[in-house]
Amino acid sequence: MGRPDLSLLPLVQAFQQLTRWLTPQMPYKLLHAHEKISDAELIAVALLQRLHKVPYFSRWWGFLKRNHFPHFPSEVQACLRLSRLTPVIEGLATEVEALEFVTVDSEPLPVCTFKRAPRCKFRGAQYGFSTSGPVYGFKLHAWSTLNGKIAKYDIRPANEHNFTGGCAMNRDWAAYGGPKQIGWSAP
Repeated sequence: MGRPDLSLLPLVQAFQQLTRWLTPQMPYKLLHAHEKISDAELIAVALLQRLHKVPYFSRWWGFLKRNHFPHFPSEVQACLRLSRLTPVIEGLATEVEALEFVTVDSEPLPVCTFKRAPRCKFRGAQYGFSTSGPVYGFKLHAWSTLNGKIAKYDIRPANEHNFTGGCAMNRDWAAYGGPKQIGWSAP
C-alpha cells in the first residue's frame, strides 16, 4: 500500500499521520514547559501549509489555531522554532541514493569583484584564488552523477583548499555506497 494523499485527508487526520511519521525522525531534545507542541507537530504544520498551497504562514497558523488546534502556541514562537529546525527539515528532505560513479568538481562563487571586496559586507566571504584569478566569496564543491544530477554539494569559504572541501564531503561516503570518483578539476 502506498502513501496516502495528505491533501485529500481531513486536516486533523493528515496532521496526525504526518506527526506519527516525523516523530521518530526528530533528533532528541528536551520539551520545555513553555513549548506547547513538539518539533514533529510543528514541522507537520509547515508541511501541510505547503501541501495546501497557503502562501502566508500567519494566515495558516491563525486558521489552524482558531478552527482545529486552540492549544497551539503563538505564531511568533512557532516561527522562531521553525527557523531553528531548518537543518532538521533539510535533512529530512534530502534523499540519499547509492551511486556507482560521481564526478567531483569545484567552482568559485564570487560575491563581488575582487576590487570591491574591501567594502563588501557579505558575512562569511573570504579572499581566495582560482585558476581564473583572485576571487572574493565562496567555493562550491559538488558531486554530480554521470547524467548531470547534483547528488551532494557543499559551500565553503573561497580561501579553503579543494582537498579540504573534498575530504569534508567524503565523510558521508558510506551512505552513498562508496562511489568511484571520476576526476577532480580545479576551479
